[in-house]
Amino acid sequence: MNACVAKYADYFSTFVFVMKRLLSFFLCLFLVWSCTSTGKQGPESTVPQEEEGLALANLSVINMREQADYSAELGTQALMGTPVKVLGHDRYWARVETPDGYKAWVNEMAIAPVDSAGFADWKASRRVIVTSLYTSFKSVPRADADPVSDAVWGDVAEYVGEAGGWTQVQLPDGREAWILSCEVADFRAWADSREALVGHDASETELQKARELIVATARQFIGVPYLWGGTSIKGVDCSGLSKTVYFLNGYVLLRNASQQYKTGEPVDISEGLDKLLPGDLVFFGREATADKPERMTHVSIYMGDGRIIHSSQMVRISSLVEGEPDYYDRKPLRACRIIGTQDSGRDVLSVSNGNIYF
Repeated sequence: MNACVAKYADYFSTFVFVMKRLLSFFLCLFLVWSCTSTGKQGPESTVPQEEEGLALANLSVINMREQADYSAELGTQALMGTPVKVLGHDRYWARVETPDGYKAWVNEMAIAPVDSAGFADWKASRRVIVTSLYTSFKSVPRADADPVSDAVWGDVAEYVGEAGGWTQVQLPDGREAWILSCEVADFRAWADSREALVGHDASETELQKARELIVATARQFIGVPYLWGGTSIKGVDCSGLSKTVYFLNGYVLLRNASQQYKTGEPVDISEGLDKLLPGDLVFFGREATADKPERMTHVSIYMGDGRIIHSSQMVRISSLVEGEPDYYDRKPLRACRIIGTQDSGRDVLSVSNGNIYF
């Protein structure tokens, strides 16, 4: 009887040993499968690491998406020459942060990485800014030459030289190209010459000129299509219009209406529009309730006489005066004044002194 017990004990020990080996084998197979499977076809996705680097926007307008995918929502755009921080990578996508703090994804060809020394050299270099609404950089200084890249109002490239009415430039990724000299301006001189970039204590004449320039720039966008996330002459959303109009006059604004209304100097519109001046930003949205705070979802640029210019379906002029044929039937909730508030701790920077481009 004891011999039988010993025999079956040996069988049981062998069975346990074999089962342990099988369990270990299948566990290893599972771990290998789980580590290599992404759950979807295509390249493996990686979690972005906060590995700060620097880069320059490399296309006329770079599209910045909320996820590392072409089908993802367009969050914002940046113009050629805009410096960005690189925060991480996912396949051929890079997660970047713009100077105004917006974080999103771009494809790797949209940016040109630079190291700290290269970025310092770029900031110290002579550059030009495109002053035409839309044009192109050419491969040789000839109107019928192949393009190297398209170019839009506000793009920045490094100056190389000039010949026969053409300016030679180097794009952020090193490509050399030519553009008509009449379509660019020296970037430093341009930034310093922005007449809308006045001091808070400027004379009334200077302030009036600044207001006129903001409105005149905004008018250049009339008819441009509405584009969610757009910040260029190719297409703009509401806050993209205000941001771009002010950039072209030397100011750097935050990206969204929900941010912009907290910047600059507040203008009280609780009793009407009488305190508004041309160039002021006027905001619309959801009024506060007992359950929810107010929320700004739309922004316009005040033109005077109760009229605004804004991107709503397309960039157009509307009236805030009830009964007008182009009446914009939404209640303005907030307003702020940007002119003269730059570099004073109100989240409005200047291109010339904001430590972004120079």
